[in-house]
Amino acid sequence: MKQNKIVSLWNLIYRMILYNFRIIFANKFIWFFVASVGIFVLLSIIYVFNENNTKMEDMYGILLFSGILIVFYPTVFGIQNDQDSRTIEILFGIPNYRYKVWLVRISLIFLLAFLIMILFASIASAVIVKFGIFKMAGQVMVPVLLLGTMAFMLSAVVRNGNGTAVIMIVFGLIFMILADPLERSKWNMFLNPFTTPSGMSDLAWRAITTDNRIIIGVAIVIFMLGALYLLQKREKFM
Repeated sequence: MKQNKIVSLWNLIYRMILYNFRIIFANKFIWFFVASVGIFVLLSIIYVFNENNTKMEDMYGILLFSGILIVFYPTVFGIQNDQDSRTIEILFGIPNYRYKVWLVRISLIFLLAFLIMILFASIASAVIVKFGIFKMAGQVMVPVLLLGTMAFMLSAVVRNGNGTAVIMIVFGLIFMILADPLERSKWNMFLNPFTTPSGMSDLAWRAITTDNRIIIGVAIVIFMLGALYLLQKREKFM
């Protein structure tokens, strides 16, 4: 009897994961995924034939951009897609269940991105420059998680994928413009932990990197809780 319950629970979890992956991969996600793979392959080929020595910090930038592309569409347009397909009405019709559905879905999105980052990092480490695969993938996922949860929360506020996308792009451009002034700052969400600014000791840089990751970690939790709280406002989505 106990074994049958375990099997039934596993089948339920499997079907739930499979169903949510179908939703994640639906619509235009495939184009963002193809763009992510294409950019990674193109830049990797360039670095392979680069006469200068390629460093870990170069690979961090490539993987970060690829990771952002992977999570961009499902986090920005996820709620709107539920509204367009009328799935959101079903979710709101099941008390205390809708939050679990979105939490599972967003978790699967980030898990998928992490697995893809491990794959990309493995390829880059094998053909371009040696580095710690899991360390690289883990560091890349920190800003990816930040931007993904931020987009998810904004989508719950704006309730429109295109509007959320514009806000996220503008936000990203602002941080790119401020890249040089924020190079040594712990508030830089695009901080590259694998490059030490000139004139700064490794010890001081590690302290800044640690503070940066703590700040981003807190922001991730706040954005995620904020999104789940906003999803309680049923009347705003119906």
